[in-house]
Amino acid sequence: MRITMDRLVRYKAFQKLAISYFLLILLTVSLLSTYLFYFFSMSAVKEIDRNSKAMLSQISYASDVVYNQAMTIGNSLLTQPEITSFLNDTEEDKTRNYHVFQQLSQIQSAYPYIYSIGIYRPSTKTVVDTAGLPFDSSLYAISAEQYMEFYPRSLTVPNRNNDAPLQFLTFLLYPNYSLRTTSNPLIYINVEEQSILTTIRKIGKADSANNVFVINNEGKVLSHTDSNLFLEDLSRTPYVQQILSQDETENSFTANIHNEKHLITYVKSEEMNWYFVSVTPYSSLIYNIDHLRNVTMLVTGGIVLIGLLVSIFLSKSIYRPLSTLFEKIIQNSATLKSPIIDEYQVMAEMFTTLEEREKSMQFVISRSSRTIREHYLHSLIRSNSLETSVPGELIRDIDEELSASYFCVIVFKIDDLEPARGGTEGGQMPLMRFALGNIAMEMLEPLGACDYLITGENEAVAICRYMKNERPEELKPALRNVQGFLNRYFKLTVSIGVGDMSYGRKNISFSYTSAQQYVKYRLIYGKESILDAQTTRSHIMTTVNYPVDGEKRLIEAVQSGKPDFVQDATEQFIEQISSGSVNQVITYSIQLMLSLLKHFDYLQHLPDSNFNEYLDVVTDIEAAENLSEIKDIFIRYCNNICALIEEKNHWINAQKHNIVIEKVQNYIQEHYAEPNLSLELVSNIAGLSPSYLGKLFKGAIRQSFSEYLNHIRLEKAKELLTSTNETAANISESVGIYNAPYFSTLFKKKYSLSPSAFREQESMKKKKMVND
Repeated sequence: MRITMDRLVRYKAFQKLAISYFLLILLTVSLLSTYLFYFFSMSAVKEIDRNSKAMLSQISYASDVVYNQAMTIGNSLLTQPEITSFLNDTEEDKTRNYHVFQQLSQIQSAYPYIYSIGIYRPSTKTVVDTAGLPFDSSLYAISAEQYMEFYPRSLTVPNRNNDAPLQFLTFLLYPNYSLRTTSNPLIYINVEEQSILTTIRKIGKADSANNVFVINNEGKVLSHTDSNLFLEDLSRTPYVQQILSQDETENSFTANIHNEKHLITYVKSEEMNWYFVSVTPYSSLIYNIDHLRNVTMLVTGGIVLIGLLVSIFLSKSIYRPLSTLFEKIIQNSATLKSPIIDEYQVMAEMFTTLEEREKSMQFVISRSSRTIREHYLHSLIRSNSLETSVPGELIRDIDEELSASYFCVIVFKIDDLEPARGGTEGGQMPLMRFALGNIAMEMLEPLGACDYLITGENEAVAICRYMKNERPEELKPALRNVQGFLNRYFKLTVSIGVGDMSYGRKNISFSYTSAQQYVKYRLIYGKESILDAQTTRSHIMTTVNYPVDGEKRLIEAVQSGKPDFVQDATEQFIEQISSGSVNQVITYSIQLMLSLLKHFDYLQHLPDSNFNEYLDVVTDIEAAENLSEIKDIFIRYCNNICALIEEKNHWINAQKHNIVIEKVQNYIQEHYAEPNLSLELVSNIAGLSPSYLGKLFKGAIRQSFSEYLNHIRLEKAKELLTSTNETAANISESVGIYNAPYFSTLFKKKYSLSPSAFREQESMKKKKMVND
């Protein structure tokens, strides 16, 4: 017991088991007890409701009997001659009145619940009433709509009933209903309201706690256990409105009256349209049920205590296998020092650790096997020997799988390597190779077993195994699907080389080599080509001579310096070599580059730089993936040569022009004092036209010929003004300007001073220097 209590306090799993069993027992007992209590209480309420309906039905039946007997009394009175004669008399006869009184009294004695029977004859205003009641004129004022009418009323008679009102349920009979006039006689039968109440109490055994009453179809009280409510209008009471609005002849429902729940039961009379209603507080109906509830709760509590013990016992039995396993786990793990132990968490952690170890081992084994298989296949396609450290058992398994099979190696070359290499850091090439492998395996495996290898940065290989020495017809459509899928979803183009069929794993390298040779022909066929022996046969079997005339044509086009000629010559050269093999195309392209290098080597100032550029271009040609790239390389290289030729021509012309300009400048320096010196004169000496020399001179000196000549003359004049005492007019003539005012204007415009002001300024500067 101590061990069990210790587990209950310390071990979470044992606690959960015990609590689960206890809650299960508690829930079961609670639901069962609640259901039984609810079932018994509802049965009791239904039984009470059924008894109330039965009681009200009996009361209703009794009222129908009263109604039928009233009809019987009225009909029997009309069959007696003395009564008929009394009704038809027009004169008062007290003897006859007495005989009628005795007959009415004799009839009344047979019906104890009838208070009185009366006849009223309006012609003589004679009233015969067995109880001696005066005639109530309100009875005759009722508008009769049928042979018998019913009229509840309250009548006060002096010295009767302690002067309290008599409460009657009066039945009115009209003997001459069909010939209704103001003089027709009236028979009335008074039934005391208390007689209905007495009938209710006898049949229903109602006590003061019950509220039993009778109402008509207008909601007016005809009889009530509370006599003060006689003729009370209850039509506005909600539960009475509900009764009057229903079509059922009997029913029951619950309603809140003065904030207390009541059971309403009613039965409708078939003859008189009366409603016999019983209103009983709900608490009085379930008084005995409260005792039943207390007993039920007591029994439930006892069962719950027993359930607690049972739950501990069941938990102990169920927990035994778990405790045995948990104790073994604790022995292999560190000591648990926590006061509360979650066994499931401890075991889950232990099992998770074991599972992770197993997954890690499986992953290592799987990856090792896959890596060994890839290395083995790499060695097969390259005819290399595998490392001896590889387990022989794995190699034997792979050999058995690859034996007795025909192989076809398919080489995938990713086009446009540089764009594919870009993107995020590290490039997108690994992602592209991964996507290529998945798509290729998915498309090719339905045709036969297949292995996927990555053999280069932009190259991947699929090694397909077939049972027959022929490729499936669906192979090329499958490869087209691979290309379409990659282009559509990854914007990636792939060229494919399909190797020759080979038998046995030792000959896989031959198929791989042939596939590599075929895929090189994408240089000629362009991107997204599928190339095999049949496609490339015409190029392999064709020998093309080096197009010397094409080389000469291209060199002449470069020398012409016209880009259109260069492009046409390049296209013709590419077209001439494109019918040959890939090796011939590459070789002849490099040979053409060498010829261009030699022919235009004179254009380069640094021969080493020129040769390096040539090597870069050769590398680009060897790496080109199609003829369009080679053509662009040629055009780019030739355009560079054209630019160099044009630059050299400009330089030569510039050198020639510099000599002419220098010669003109020297001539001006020597002959500036000649008044007839002009551009036309100098152009004759230079051997050029005046306009061309003028443009050339201005382009080199940034001044026109006349501006430069005036500049030289004014500078000489400025020297003479500071070094001599000659007049400005003489100095003007000495520098070739014979118009003195024009000379002054030019001098002032250039130096912002007149010649005299300039001489004075310079003189003052000299004096100041001497004084200093």
